[in-house]
Amino acid sequence: MQRVIVTGGLGFIGSHVVDALVAQGRDVTIIDSMVAAVTDGREYEDSGCAVHRLSVADFLAGGGSFAGADLVVHAASHVGPAGILRHQGTLGADIVNTTQLVVEQCLAHDVALVCFSSAEVYGRSGFLQESDDLIVPVRYNARLEYAIAKALTEAVTINSRHRGLRGLVIRPFNVAGPRQSRAGGFVMPTFVQQALAGRPLTVFAGGEQQRAFLSAVDLARFITDHLDAALESGAPIFNLGNPANSTTVWGLAERIVQRLGSTSPIEHADARAIHGPLYEEAESFQKLPVLEAAVAVGWEPRIDLDALIDETALYYRMRKDARDAEAAPLDAGARV
Repeated sequence: MQRVIVTGGLGFIGSHVVDALVAQGRDVTIIDSMVAAVTDGREYEDSGCAVHRLSVADFLAGGGSFAGADLVVHAASHVGPAGILRHQGTLGADIVNTTQLVVEQCLAHDVALVCFSSAEVYGRSGFLQESDDLIVPVRYNARLEYAIAKALTEAVTINSRHRGLRGLVIRPFNVAGPRQSRAGGFVMPTFVQQALAGRPLTVFAGGEQQRAFLSAVDLARFITDHLDAALESGAPIFNLGNPANSTTVWGLAERIVQRLGSTSPIEHADARAIHGPLYEEAESFQKLPVLEAAVAVGWEPRIDLDALIDETALYYRMRKDARDAEAAPLDAGARV
């Protein structure tokens, strides 16, 4: 699969996928609306990538096509527990409609598809595996709108296999690493940037939430090194995560302070005072991936939590957050 289109290719996950594809000499086309971009893409143009800075819908409406591509990696989406809030009410339609356009183009031109979903679809806590039922809580909010939309994109992708689509779904668990912006409300870049600046690390909802952090580099390697086996396996959904990197949010804060030699205190904070009244915590208090499908095709995560913290810190020692202007100030927080 030499010719690859990456939607959302200037976003956090998408840009790491592009990095991995370019490193293997693939011919990459990027389509990105710039809504959640973490790079302007000039470095990819310098590497020979075609970069289209517009939405998938606008790309296609302007005469663009997926014809001639071997693979589409569909990573375009609104993202982040804080980043999705301003899109509440249109969020679900945006995610589903864009995915439907992508699926139809892949079917029309016989292009393989990797569609990114989210671990948010599970709607519950615990060890989560691909065969589990999805639970839809009864309280509607932006986070649930996002989860329902992602579940529907899974159904569209998987059901379209009966229409001839060669496709699969990835459910990533708490992906982190260099370039990830705190503007989306993501905990790793927020804590790292606060620690580097000597600001208090702001922990929400008690900090006992358990997460398993996956390096974006490990995730991208699934696509570059294991996708052929994944498609041949026939499995429709692949959890990608790193159970060995499991920690509580408070434990992550302590670890970051220690790793970076920071003098920052760690404080309990009111998330709604920082991100607004629409902010909600995830339904999954404990979000841990079971990796049966991915391990069966030869993939496993390699980058441990300390290395992931170090890589993120190194990036932000040298660069400013690309979406800093959209993010809450580093010292924002109401103690609880």
